[in-house]
Amino acid sequence: MITRSWKGARRAGSAVLVLALSAGCERAAAPPPVVPVTARVAADRSVCLGYNGLDRLNPAAEVRAGRFRVPGVPPVRVATGTDVDWGLDPHGNRTWQLWLHSLEWLGGAIKEYGRTGDRAALDTATGIVRDWLADNDDPRRFGKHRREAIAEGTKFRLATLVCLRRHRSGRWLDDAIAEHARWLADPAHYSGPWNHGTDESMILMTAGCGIGRDDLAELGLRRLREAILDPPGGARPAIDAEGANNEQSAYYAVYNRSRWRLAFRVMHRCGRPVPAELARRHRLLDEFIAFQTTPAGDLVQIGESQAADASEIGSPGDGPLGYVASQGRAGTPPAARARVYQAGYVMGRSGWGRDGRAFTDEMSYTARFGPGRYAHGQNDHMALTFHALGRDVLVPSGHIGYSDPAWQEWLRSPDAHNTVVVRDVPFQPGAATALTAHRFRRGADTFSFTDTAFTGTTRSRSVLAASGPDALVVLDDVRAPAPRAVEQLWHLPPAFTAVPRGTGAVATAGRVRVHFLRIPLPGTAPSPARTVRGSLNPKQGWVAPGHRRKAPAPVVSLPGRGARVRMLTLIAPVRGTERPDVRVRPLRGGGVRVDASFSGHRLVFVAGPDGGILRVR
Repeated sequence: MITRSWKGARRAGSAVLVLALSAGCERAAAPPPVVPVTARVAADRSVCLGYNGLDRLNPAAEVRAGRFRVPGVPPVRVATGTDVDWGLDPHGNRTWQLWLHSLEWLGGAIKEYGRTGDRAALDTATGIVRDWLADNDDPRRFGKHRREAIAEGTKFRLATLVCLRRHRSGRWLDDAIAEHARWLADPAHYSGPWNHGTDESMILMTAGCGIGRDDLAELGLRRLREAILDPPGGARPAIDAEGANNEQSAYYAVYNRSRWRLAFRVMHRCGRPVPAELARRHRLLDEFIAFQTTPAGDLVQIGESQAADASEIGSPGDGPLGYVASQGRAGTPPAARARVYQAGYVMGRSGWGRDGRAFTDEMSYTARFGPGRYAHGQNDHMALTFHALGRDVLVPSGHIGYSDPAWQEWLRSPDAHNTVVVRDVPFQPGAATALTAHRFRRGADTFSFTDTAFTGTTRSRSVLAASGPDALVVLDDVRAPAPRAVEQLWHLPPAFTAVPRGTGAVATAGRVRVHFLRIPLPGTAPSPARTVRGSLNPKQGWVAPGHRRKAPAPVVSLPGRGARVRMLTLIAPVRGTERPDVRVRPLRGGGVRVDASFSGHRLVFVAGPDGGILRVR
C-alpha cells in the first residue's frame, strides 16, 4: 500500500544524491542479457520487497505506453519509449514527483516478465532504469523539488533495482545498487527508528546480500536491531518491551507490523537469525493493535489513521489480533481486559465476549497520555474514545492525508479530539502528559492524567469507564494564574445529530441516544452547552475517514471560565427515549456523590475534591 506522501522528507533541500556511475550514465546500445530465474535464485540472497502498490496502478501495458499513474490523479504520459522526462511535475505535487523517481511504477513490467516471460516488458523496465541513471547522474543541476524527489526516492528506487536484478545481470546494475546502498548507509540519510528507517535498513540489508556486500548487509541488520533494542538519539523503540509501536498511530502500528514481518524475511534470506527479543516484541505488537479495535471490528483512528476494518489486516494469526479480526470466532483474546502501555495508552473494554456478553455487545474505550507528539501522532493527550451499545460514541476526528496542510494541522490539534482545551494560550505539542493513577476493576476502570501542555496552565483529568451500565464519567480540573476560557469537547460520528439541552446535550443516531450530563459541583457555575457541526470558520465538527475525505459530524462543547475550572460530565448512552435518572448530593470539601440509573442498571460514584473518581455501586 502507498502509506505516505512527501511529508517526512528529511532535511528538505539539503540532501542531494550524486550517483557517479560511469557505466550507468551511458545509454545501452542493446538490451542486457536476461538471466533465467532458475539460474539466479541459488546465488541471489536478496528479497524483492515489492512496489508499494504502484505495480498494480501501472501494469506492463501502461508502462510500455509511457504512462505513469499515482492514486487520486489521472495517468500522465511521461515517456516516449524508454526516454522519460524526469523533470515533469504536471500537478505541482511533490508526492507525484517522488513516486515518479522511485521507479516502483516499473514493478508491473518486471512482474509481467516473471509471470509470462514477456521480454519486451523487461526490456522496457530496464531501459527506463538506465534512462534514469543517465539523466539524473548529477542532481545538483536541478531545482529543489526534483533534488528532493531523487533523494527521498532512493530507498524505493534501490528496492526496484534489487527486484530487477533477479531477472537481469550486468555490472552497470550492480554498480547502481552499490551506489544507492552507499547513499543509504550514510548516517546523515538514516531516518531512525520508525517506518522510514525500517524500510531503509531492510532495503540496505537485502541489497547488500544480493550483490555480496556483507558490510552493507550487516549495517542494515544492525540498524534494525538498534531500532527496537537501542534506538539512537533518545527515541522510543520502534516496538517497545510491552509491544507498543512508537509512531502514535493505530494505522501505522498495523503497517509497521507488516514491515517488520518483511524485515524478518530479509534476515532469514540473508542467512541471519532473527534476534529472539525482536520476535518476542513483534508478537506482543498484535495485542497492542487488538486493544485499538472496537467490538464492531473497526480500527480506532488514533493518531494519523484512516478508517479501517480489523478483518482486513493481513496474516492476523491465531492470537489476539486473529481474535479481534474474527470478532471472537478464532484466535485467543488478550489475557487482560484493560491495559496501560507506557508509550502512552490506557485501553480497555467490558470484556472479550466470553463472560455472558456477546463480543459485539461489549463496551470499549481508549485514552492517550505519555511523550509529546512524534511521527504520525496527533495532539490527543487526555483524549478519549468510547464504543457502546454497538456504536462508536466518541471518536477522534481522523486523518485526511498529507496533501492539505491546513486540514492536517487542524486534525492534529486538541480541538479535533475528545479532550479539554484552554483558549487564548499557546499549546505545546512537545509537552508530556503523566498518568498519575489507574485502577482496573470489573465494571469500573479509573485513571487520571495531568500536564502543563497549555502554557501557564495545569490540566488534570480523571476518568471512570463503567460497564453495567456502559458510561464514561470525566472530571476535568484546569488551573491558571488568570481567568481562562475552557472547553470540554466531545466528537461524535457523522451518523449522530446533537442538540444542546441546558448545560448538557443529547446526541441521537437511530435508536441510540447519548446524554451528556454536566454534573454541578460546589462553587461552580456551569455555562450553557453548545453543539457544532461542519463549521469552517473556525474549523470544528468534522470527521476525516481517509485520504482527501471529510464529513460534517457533531461536536458537543461544554464551556467554563475561571482561574480554576472544574467540570464533571456523565456520558450515558441509552436505547430509545429513556432519560437517565440522576441524583446529586454534595459532599464536604467540594466533592459530590452521584446516583444515576439508566439502561436497567444503577451507577453510583463519588467525585472527590482531590480529583479522584470511585464507583461505589
